[in-house]
Amino acid sequence: MLVWSIMTGLRFLLRLPEPVLRVLAGRPVVVDGRQPVPTARVLIRVARFAPFDAPHHNGDLARARRELNLAGALAGAGICPGVRTRGSSWPGPGGPLPLRLYEPDGVPAGGPALVYFHGGGFVLGSLDTHEGACRLLAEEAGVRVVSIGYRLAPEHPFPAAATDAVAAFSFVHDHAAEFGVDPDRLAVGGDSSGGNLAAVVAHTAARGELPRPVFSLLLTPATDALGESESHRQFGSGFRLDRDEWSWYRAQYLRDPALYRDPRASVLYDDHLAGLPPTYVATCGFDLLRDEGEAYAARLASAGVPLIHRRHEGQLHGFANRVGVDPDARAAMLHAAGVLRAGLALSPARDEGDDTRD
Repeated sequence: MLVWSIMTGLRFLLRLPEPVLRVLAGRPVVVDGRQPVPTARVLIRVARFAPFDAPHHNGDLARARRELNLAGALAGAGICPGVRTRGSSWPGPGGPLPLRLYEPDGVPAGGPALVYFHGGGFVLGSLDTHEGACRLLAEEAGVRVVSIGYRLAPEHPFPAAATDAVAAFSFVHDHAAEFGVDPDRLAVGGDSSGGNLAAVVAHTAARGELPRPVFSLLLTPATDALGESESHRQFGSGFRLDRDEWSWYRAQYLRDPALYRDPRASVLYDDHLAGLPPTYVATCGFDLLRDEGEAYAARLASAGVPLIHRRHEGQLHGFANRVGVDPDARAAMLHAAGVLRAGLALSPARDEGDDTRD
């Protein structure tokens, strides 16, 4: 009941006229002369009442997962109703895992597709939490989206999620006909921890161990498990994803600090950049993951990887799963969908027999 009330209230509040929102948002929060957009400031105030926004204080992981799944389903309700969905499973390395196919109206058979990994700190999140994001990407980019479930920590610590991500991309590629997609026009994407997994897939493919994605869509990606950037200091408290929550996620997934620099945990330290696909990196101005995402984007650009980077100056972390309640978050995702559409349009099918695997 509490989750339903919070999400219903947010859906109403965040659509109020901006002058009203500014009043509700309270005193402006200013960092380096900038402040979050009014919707983000309202979210900061409301987050303290949402138990699923503080799983490290919740005391019950199963409850946190249930509540976040419900919040995501409510946030995605009514988004792009013309997109058809089909639930299924895929044979993960540790056993069957869920997947969901999104098909917009009028999409031709044998077209491009996006393989998408949800965020949630490697601990939370599901297909349901990112229902709205996947629906919007499918409709606005005009492509099929295959949303992938993977094993979560602490039950399945590192490298389980990374292993699953690589296997999932290979599975979709090898069974492309069953999804109605062109195996040579698969993009990979994700947000937050899912952005990490998408980047791991791209790097694995660049080493010749997988078919190469034609495009990477990385939304507020986690790229550095060390967490020593300036944005960690600036936004470590009071900006929805706090430093102590982030540290809790890291402890669930990466139990040994010696693993922090493993490229599958921290793609920022992966030196194999040759062969990476064209990449879009979205960061948010008030996100403790901002600097590591931008450092990763800078590394790709310096290596000659075709790159588009967009910083959403006034946004908080996690806009991907707020598209159904937050107009500013929806605008950020619409921009990502436009870039994805363009990136796939510029990536024609490869010649028959072309495969990057040895």
